[in-house]
Amino acid sequence: MASCQREEEVFKSDPAGKISEVSADKSVLFPSKGTANIQYGKPGPHQVSTNAVVGDCNQLAGLVIPILQTIGILDQSIKCSNNFPYGFESPISTAVYYPSDIANMNKLPVVNFVGGILSSQGNYDQMVRLWASYGFIVVISSNFINSMPDMHILGAANVAKLNKDPQSPLFGKADLSKMIIAGHSAGGGATLLTSSISETAVKLIDPDLKIVAALPIEPGPVAIGSTVKVPTFTLTGRLDFVVPADTWPNLWQSNLIKNVPAWSATATTATHFSPTMDITKNEFAGISVAWLKYMGYNDGEAKSYFVGPQYKLKDDVQFIGLLTPPVKRNAKADLLQ
Repeated sequence: MASCQREEEVFKSDPAGKISEVSADKSVLFPSKGTANIQYGKPGPHQVSTNAVVGDCNQLAGLVIPILQTIGILDQSIKCSNNFPYGFESPISTAVYYPSDIANMNKLPVVNFVGGILSSQGNYDQMVRLWASYGFIVVISSNFINSMPDMHILGAANVAKLNKDPQSPLFGKADLSKMIIAGHSAGGGATLLTSSISETAVKLIDPDLKIVAALPIEPGPVAIGSTVKVPTFTLTGRLDFVVPADTWPNLWQSNLIKNVPAWSATATTATHFSPTMDITKNEFAGISVAWLKYMGYNDGEAKSYFVGPQYKLKDDVQFIGLLTPPVKRNAKADLLQ
């Protein structure tokens, strides 16, 4: 696999915190917009290190990616890992991303992410780096099916193990009591399933583990919302024809979450592949950071996007458009202060 980048690779931004012009010029489709993307759709204050190995998509299933780039479905910045079906390594993989200065930081919330069916762990490199740059440990796991809770369970177990390993940079640095489950497509459906597991069962992985929130992005259809046990923010795309916003994400997922606070929003220009894009073209970049900061840190500025009568999410132009489902939040979320 060509152009691989190994442990301690750093995610850098320019002094203004912006993505480089070279990276932005390689993007396709629509630029992201709106208040949340202006505020959070750029690298955070921390450089990022990882043990992931990612590089060019030039083997096996990765050979189709140049075709998808040519017809404008994917941009030029997408990366792949060397795990099957994009390479010859084991199809089961897990990797962590974390702030490079983690040794000087207190314990960090954990984002436990799983991607879509047939995806490569490396496809989401830019989005998970963005999250880590705001002070999160991000674990990303895959078996390229990614439709059940097993990969989230693997990710949680991996972080718990590294948290107890004196040789790991994550030693004693993961706040397992603040784990946010996230996923895209099949992994989004798995996010809802994992977030439906009882707290007692979750603690069998590690007694300190607690799931505090969920972030299903364009989720697959295998889960229902009525069983979800934690605050949930469901994101969909108006131009997503794989997971159409008006179908199961609303019909039997977000609309059925009644027992915990829940929000949903549809990005006007997002396609099914937006989460793999350069973050300047990822319509979900900024608002996903806001959600993580709210749930992981109870950050006041991030919280303002979701809480109060004038919550910013409902007025963010990224989620307002002709034929776009309106931003919603349920009765439990309405009562939050």
